Amino acid sequence: MNDNKAPVGRRYVSVPVKSAIPIWGAAAVWVIAAFFVPMYSIIHILIIAAVSAAVGLILYFVLPKEYKQVEVPFASGNLQLDGMIGEIDRASDKLEAARAAIRDTSPGTADKIAQINGSVNKIREALIASPDDVGSVRRFINYYLPTTVKLAEKYAVVSLSEADGENATKTMKDIDGVFDQIKISFDKQYDALYDDDVIDVTSDIKVLETMLERDDLK
Repeated sequence: MNDNKAPVGRRYVSVPVKSAIPIWGAAAVWVIAAFFVPMYSIIHILIIAAVSAAVGLILYFVLPKEYKQVEVPFASGNLQLDGMIGEIDRASDKLEAARAAIRDTSPGTADKIAQINGSVNKIREALIASPDDVGSVRRFINYYLPTTVKLAEKYAVVSLSEADGENATKTMKDIDGVFDQIKISFDKQYDALYDDDVIDVTSDIKVLETMLERDDLK
């Protein structure tokens, strides 16, 4: 997985980061001036103030601008859906952080976490496409997903602690093993989101065919 790649389906904007250098530059003018200019004269104070402001403005415009990526919160107008998408996004970020933490020490487990996170993002997109399915994933959001995050974070903590005792080894092995089942379960949850859609589409097709036949349009 590319660490620089934005999570699937999420939007980010570049926001300028304010630098403290212009402020420090302007303040430095006063410090330097205090050694050479009488600070009791109003005219001198006004001149220093003007120079200080000028230095600050020059530094502000001359220094290269820095930007940071800020996520745009998902907002559909459906408060229940928006809340769930927010929970999924936060969990996805934590899974990615755990994966990144162990990518060098436990690449196999890191790959499993990446695959799980991929399934999480697929479920996210399915919910956005079909908000009526929100109720069917409540247990997934409230239990399965946070528990998976907890396991991934626990694995990362134990792995990075470099503990080599029997308990640490068993803990990591157990968590790694359950990740296989979690991936399968998350994929099933994703598939289940489309079961009702398939039923609805099939029903709509049958009704349409019946009406076309009844109206002699078939």
